[in-house]
Amino acid sequence: MNPASWEQAKDVITKALKRAPMEREQFVRERCANSALAGEIITLLAAYGDGADFLADPAEDEHEELEPGTRVGPYIIIDSIGRGGMGHVFLGNDPRLRRKVALKCVIRSIAGSGERRLRILHEARAAASVVHPNVATIHDVVEHENRAFIVMEYVEGESLAARLKRERLPIDRVIAIGRQLASALSAAHAKRVVHRDLKPGNVHFTADGTVKVLDFGIANTPRMTTTVASNVPTMGALIPTNRGAQPGTPPYMSPEQLLGRGVDERSDIYSLGVVLFEMAAGRRPHRETDAAELLVAIVNGTPRADAVDPRVPTALARVIEKALALDIKARYQSAAEVGAALEGVEAELKEKQKGLGELIRRWMARVAIGTLMISIVLAGVGLITTTGFNLTFGRTNGPFGSEPISMYVVWGARALFPSIVIMTITAVVTRCARFVIGVLELIEPVGRIFGRIRARARAIAVNIGLDTPAGLGQASTVLAVVALIAMCWYHAGLIGAWTGFVDSAPAEQLFPLHPDNVERLWYRVQLDILILGFGVLLYRVIQLQKQQKTHGGTAAVAMLAAVIAVMVLMNEYPYRMLSHRDFERVDAAGTTCYITGESTDEWLLFCPRSDRPRNRTVKRADPNVRRSGTFENVFEKMFDAGKPSRSGS
Repeated sequence: MNPASWEQAKDVITKALKRAPMEREQFVRERCANSALAGEIITLLAAYGDGADFLADPAEDEHEELEPGTRVGPYIIIDSIGRGGMGHVFLGNDPRLRRKVALKCVIRSIAGSGERRLRILHEARAAASVVHPNVATIHDVVEHENRAFIVMEYVEGESLAARLKRERLPIDRVIAIGRQLASALSAAHAKRVVHRDLKPGNVHFTADGTVKVLDFGIANTPRMTTTVASNVPTMGALIPTNRGAQPGTPPYMSPEQLLGRGVDERSDIYSLGVVLFEMAAGRRPHRETDAAELLVAIVNGTPRADAVDPRVPTALARVIEKALALDIKARYQSAAEVGAALEGVEAELKEKQKGLGELIRRWMARVAIGTLMISIVLAGVGLITTTGFNLTFGRTNGPFGSEPISMYVVWGARALFPSIVIMTITAVVTRCARFVIGVLELIEPVGRIFGRIRARARAIAVNIGLDTPAGLGQASTVLAVVALIAMCWYHAGLIGAWTGFVDSAPAEQLFPLHPDNVERLWYRVQLDILILGFGVLLYRVIQLQKQQKTHGGTAAVAMLAAVIAVMVLMNEYPYRMLSHRDFERVDAAGTTCYITGESTDEWLLFCPRSDRPRNRTVKRADPNVRRSGTFENVFEKMFDAGKPSRSGS
């Protein structure tokens, strides 16, 4: 509404209030040709009853000057430093602490009524609990001549509004300011304090460039809103709802605030989005200042910052777009999320600013570290499987079991590759099964059945606590222990074979190592699937801890990780024993043996069909030992006559 319309409205309202309440609506419609304006006036009259204090011009009636030297409580007025729809701001001195303070005088019509006065004091005291480097501290609340004065930290330096009029901010500075604003809002919201009037005029810079947000808690005190464009109240923003009129500055107000609905911290996030937009693009997302026109513009769609100014980085434009979402559920749900998003944008832009040479060096460093870590893992797995192999074949005496470090890496890769293949196939099969189930659910009867099963499963999970990290972790650990015990029971013979010693164990104990026994293959497949399944459960428990922000279930996580580690050890330790048992066959004085280890001048021979002990050491130069050049599985010859009896050797 323009000033002329407002003056006309004031004249009509003044005369209407002199008439009986039943006659006012007809009088307004007769005197006001503009039906929309008439409707707004009637709404105001109905809302405010016989009180006409909202017609007063603050510039004339409310902003009473206080002469320098006037004492307001313990504070001494030095000068007037600002006026506005919310009140009059004075520079004062606190002689007790010898510091300057800002005293914001809430206008008399606002502070006059007892209920509103108590609310002002309550909200200002709540805001005083917010202590943060980016928030102007509220020191005190005092009363003087029936007016409330809120005593704040005096911030010397220009406002963000003045800075934006003077110059265009670089993007890195926009992000830095945005992060400080988000941090200030996060601290206030943690104290359940909502600003409601975040705008460039309420953001000031200190001498060192730090951002300070002013007026926390004070924006709740007026019942009128003002626009940046003028001091004329905007009628649209004054239309009350069942929750009452909202304070604030329309161009920076959230849609729900413009509608007079209850607001929470997400309204401040919308206001922060407008400020970010203005800093980045050089203008607000909507040029309208009238609340009603602004609402229409918002509903019709808010442009992206990079569409208004292509110089705005896409990543920053996405953050601003989400902060300005019309649906409050689609916005960031906390100021901390906005701060984290801006931090991500800052890191992304810094990464792009690095030169090609720097990026290449960083990637080379990452590749080098990754290669080193992979080599260490492979060498570790190779050491585990080689240790098991050496112990089983008795290659622990002298140099017979020593191998180059590079071979540990090779054996580690050989051991892990089959497991990776099996886990990948399992994951693909699982995904395919889920896809098939999803297709089947499209059939209505089948969908209903699956829906009931899923709902029942969710209910059971909630009842037994599987929706918590501790509950899921404990259940997963118990299940993993049971699965491990079942594996040990089912494969007891095979485990007894690879944990035995081929030099001295009874032949029947070693029979499961026969190459025709497929159990040794299923043993690894089953362990790979168990490791994958319980690894996914472990990941899920950790994710639940992060989502629910709790340390509950940490013990269960440790126990589950330990059980998975045992499974990995049982899988990799016997790998060479189960899959690589081929050695060169030799004839040692008429006995078939195999070279299982060698040194500079000796061989370690394993003679599978001889009496125990089956290992023997011979000199390389021994004329009774003749090499064949043929490599064979040592256990094939050991059991070529069939499974030995219990009395067999």
